[in-house]
Amino acid sequence: MSKLLMIRKKLTMLALMFMTLVMGGCATYSISEQEMTKYLNDNANLNQTVGIENVMYAQVSVDDLEVKIGRADKDRVSVFANTSGKVQMLNDRKRELDIDLEFSAIPEYDKETGEIFLKSLRLEHFDERSQLFTPELKTLLKPAVSLIGYALSQQPVYKLDSAQVKSVLLKSASPNLVVKDNKLVIELFD
Repeated sequence: MSKLLMIRKKLTMLALMFMTLVMGGCATYSISEQEMTKYLNDNANLNQTVGIENVMYAQVSVDDLEVKIGRADKDRVSVFANTSGKVQMLNDRKRELDIDLEFSAIPEYDKETGEIFLKSLRLEHFDERSQLFTPELKTLLKPAVSLIGYALSQQPVYKLDSAQVKSVLLKSASPNLVVKDNKLVIELFD
């Protein structure tokens, strides 16, 4: 009987916490550019290889990522990436590359997993800084860069911390994801 009473008390406390969040208008969770940048740098694995070694080959890895939210386009997230790698065509020597990329995408929230994904990704900027490459080698780089964009759209760019009460509530509700003040804001209620 005392176990049943304890369970009732816990459920009552949880219901009161939920009502407090709802009535207090605190049912939002915001993610800053810095938080998303840190998450991506800590968790994203964006290394891509395309081609056949000693024929046409490019190996590209992302060294540094930076996220900007709602700056270039009010509903999109921009991801800036500094990439490095190696390119080889036929039996020519492997050449080092240094590329700056910018992708933009529409953020999408998956309430089942508490993850945010980037969808409708587009390449906004492609700058090969060394200027050592022929048009043929630049053509080889484009598929590797596209693969980085594809990899970026297939893995979460942020995951809510399920240990926090708000995060659990936002995972179980039907939240709305919006861009406000250069942050992603997940709203429990409109």
